[in-house]
Amino acid sequence: MTLGRIGVAATLPVLIWALAGAAMPTYPPTAQSRASGVPFVREVDRGASLAGLSVFVAAGLEQQTVATSGIAALVAECLVRTPVEAAGGQREPLRDAIAALGGNVSYAVDDRTAHFYLESRPAELPALAALLAKAFAQPNFSGPILSAARATLTQRSNEGEKNPLRVGVQMFKESYLPAGSAFPDFGTSASLSQLGPQALADFFARTYRRGSISASAVGAATPGLAGALAALTQALPAGSVTAPDRPARVLPANPKRVVVRRDVQGPFVVLGFAAPAPKDADFGAMLVLETLLSSAFERTSATTLNLAEKPVGALYLYETTPASLVVYVNGSSGLDPTGGLREIGLVAKSLASKRIAPDELRKLKAQTIGAFVTGVTTLADRSYLIGLFAADGIPNGSLDRALDAIDGTTAADIERAAKRYLQKYVVAIVLPRDNPTSH
Repeated sequence: MTLGRIGVAATLPVLIWALAGAAMPTYPPTAQSRASGVPFVREVDRGASLAGLSVFVAAGLEQQTVATSGIAALVAECLVRTPVEAAGGQREPLRDAIAALGGNVSYAVDDRTAHFYLESRPAELPALAALLAKAFAQPNFSGPILSAARATLTQRSNEGEKNPLRVGVQMFKESYLPAGSAFPDFGTSASLSQLGPQALADFFARTYRRGSISASAVGAATPGLAGALAALTQALPAGSVTAPDRPARVLPANPKRVVVRRDVQGPFVVLGFAAPAPKDADFGAMLVLETLLSSAFERTSATTLNLAEKPVGALYLYETTPASLVVYVNGSSGLDPTGGLREIGLVAKSLASKRIAPDELRKLKAQTIGAFVTGVTTLADRSYLIGLFAADGIPNGSLDRALDAIDGTTAADIERAAKRYLQKYVVAIVLPRDNPTSH
């Protein structure tokens, strides 16, 4: 999730739900509870052979400052490298200790949280949570671990600078989102080089607090998981984290343009709009608008395209705070960015003044349901989303609520959402360098 999904392949929407009488797809039911005071949402999938657990801590991008850009990801990277006592008494990096049990651990950061994902066979998942608890209890930000973590994130940051979609989205975020959330997920090579052990220890002590942790689990039933989660939270000090009060900037009536040059093949234009949060009544309508705008210049292809390779696309970033929508035009595809930009503007104005015909709306909703389902296929995806939805106030974090929101969207809903969200935007333009470099 987050901007990490920008670099992955985009699966064409599945249209099987357009067939007359076809039943809506459904997800396993979810249940919300508290494990030793920790908000915990769970989806038991009886058809799954594995189980996954997401642990959310309030250590996201919004907690960063200009001086600490990248620190949220750097702390998380150090944690998965922290030595813990494993089976047999030997100490090894958390990532290796978990792999030795047949599991894996990963992390990501969004605006509000750093979230750690554990996956394994059901019987081992509580043991994986216990190992993560050891890393939380004694994080290691020493020189060798910090150096290796910094090198990993610097590489990711440099790779991101070559992805025109990621660069354009980042430019929009800097123009729209408040400080902290506007900073790159992985920081920059310059910002990462300035972060030492004490800065990481201070950030960890301030943001990894027991009162601001939540969790979600998906997959096979896992006895003992609630107890393991309770023990994990005890590894953190008491207290909670206050979210900074930094409202988003107001988008201008006249579109703002920001331009940057990178090592890209051709011009790339990103339009950034405000968008509703998942709990908002316009959530379903915005998901449909994402599909409509993304398919504005759809071309038949026998291959699966990376998002940044498509001529035109849209990405609804409902995990950002506040949520946003980006629409992009890829000049490298042979499409004229100026013409594409003009047509997107005309489409947005038309949607706000003219309702979609019933037959077209049915097709769009079927495409949107297919896109949502095919975009949430892994246990990790589902675990993250039910945790995100639960935190956003959606009862039980149910993914079926998203499908219901799409299915219940009317032409009037789309017109209202287009009028409310698609009339003000920021234009980010990524141009090739005059003299390409390797940096």
